[in-house]
Amino acid sequence: MSELVPILQSVYLYEIELAKSKLASREIPSYIRNEYVNQVAVFPVSQHYILVVNANDVFAAQTVLEETFEQEDDGI
Repeated sequence: MSELVPILQSVYLYEIELAKSKLASREIPSYIRNEYVNQVAVFPVSQHYILVVNANDVFAAQTVLEETFEQEDDGI
């Protein structure tokens, strides 16, 4: 089994979910750490959500996310 490597971190779950769906559209599996932390805590926790991928997919995942951010900066 390959090691999981963090590639994106945010306090907003929706940002991580958008990145996860971009990766899924390119058939790159990813996982969200701390996804359910506020559902089990009595008080809301300010926790970073972390998107992780297999070590073998890091380069491809970073490339997809960089393309996405470049398109957003260009107004596409």
